[in-house]
Amino acid sequence: MPNDKARVFLDYTQAELDQAYDQLHWAPHRDAIQAEIRKDCEAVRRSMPPRTERYGKSEVQLLDIFAPQAASGVPVVVYLHGGAWLRGSRPDCAYPAPAVTGRGAALVVPEFDNVSVVPLPTMVEQCREAVDWTVRNAESFGGDPGRVYLVGHSSGAHLASCVLLGNTTIKGALLISGMYDLHAPLLSARSTYVKITPEELAAVSAMRHLGRIGCPVAVAWSVGDSPEFRRQGQVLAAALQGMGRLAGGGEIFSANHFEEPRQLADPDSALSCLLYSLMNI
Repeated sequence: MPNDKARVFLDYTQAELDQAYDQLHWAPHRDAIQAEIRKDCEAVRRSMPPRTERYGKSEVQLLDIFAPQAASGVPVVVYLHGGAWLRGSRPDCAYPAPAVTGRGAALVVPEFDNVSVVPLPTMVEQCREAVDWTVRNAESFGGDPGRVYLVGHSSGAHLASCVLLGNTTIKGALLISGMYDLHAPLLSARSTYVKITPEELAAVSAMRHLGRIGCPVAVAWSVGDSPEFRRQGQVLAAALQGMGRLAGGGEIFSANHFEEPRQLADPDSALSCLLYSLMNI
C-alpha cells in the first residue's frame, strides 16, 4: 500500500503538494471572481474597442492592442494571462487597459494555445512570437519598439519568465505569482495534463537559466497565494537580487491568487506602482 505520509518534495506529502499547486483549494470561489472580471473586461472593450491583429499561424494567435489616443512613441506593456496553462483568454484580460493607457502607455494582450492543444514549449514559443511581433510593429500603433515591457500572472508569469531568456528587446518585466522551476509543479497533480520530457522541463524552467535574463525584473506574489507560489516567488526574487537584476516587488496584499491581477486596473495599486516604476513613467 502507498505511504500517504511519504514526503515527495521538501516536507510535502503528495496530497499536500497537490494542494500547494491548486489555487482553487485556496480560493474555491474562483469562478465567481473570474465572472466579475469578465464583466469588467466586456465593459472595457465596449468603451475602448481594441485593435486586433494576427501575430502567428495558429488560429488563436491574435492579439488585442489598446493604445492612448494619438499615441506616438509611447511605451508598450505586453500582458500574458494565466489559467494553469489550460484556461484564460485575451478578451478576459482587458481590465488593465484604462489604467495603462491613462498612464500614457499601450497595452498588448496576446492569445495563445493551451496545453490541451499544444505542448508547453509551443506555448512559450507562441508568446515569444507575440513579443517579437509587438516590437516589430509597435510604431504602427504609436508604440516605441525600444520600450517594450512584459507582464505575466500565474502560468502567464511562467511563460513570461521563459520569454525573457535570451531576449534582447524587452526592457523590463513584472512577474506576478508564477512558477519558475517546474520540477515541483510536475510532481503534483498538474503532471496529469502537462506532458513534457525531462529535457523540456529543464528548458522551460527559467530558474535554471537566470544568466540569460538581460533586463530588470520585478517579482510579486500575493499574501493569499498558495504556499508553493509564494515560495517560488521568494526564491526567484532572492536569486535575481543576488544577480543585481531585481527591480523590486515582494508580497502584495490581495485576498487570493485570482483577485491579485485585478490590481492592474487601479493605477494607484501596489502592482501598478511596481509596473510604472519599472517603466519609469
